[in-house]
Amino acid sequence: MKRFSLILSYLFSVVGFLVTLGMCAALPLLGIERIATVPNAAHSAAFVYPLSFLILLLVLGSDICLFLLLNSISKDRFFTQRSVSLLSEISWASVIAGILAIPLFFLFIREALFISFVALFLGSVLRVVAEVIRKANAIKEENDATI
Repeated sequence: MKRFSLILSYLFSVVGFLVTLGMCAALPLLGIERIATVPNAAHSAAFVYPLSFLILLLVLGSDICLFLLLNSISKDRFFTQRSVSLLSEISWASVIAGILAIPLFFLFIREALFISFVALFLGSVLRVVAEVIRKANAIKEENDATI
């Protein structure tokens, strides 16, 4: 069962990576369609595209970190400093993406506010999990040194 769960996680990670790459490729086409429906929104396209690409790059980086974290888990090396740093990188990328998505709401992408709150919440939760794993790693190292 553990192996199935790990394979499923790998699959979701790879699919997420490919979907994000596809979004990077399709963003100009989707943006042109959206901008065409909003009057006087063409001037904001110069701001929306770079910001959207930056958010997608953060998502790609997080997905790569998630894949590396899954590799560590598959090798039973979860309580390590590397896992803590990977979780921290994912959480910071999520928080930064959430903050960067807020201006998109004020332009014309109404869904960006929901995405922003989800990303900020996820980043906060992952930050707490990273801190718990860091403390568990410290306790594990102390126990290993004692024995």
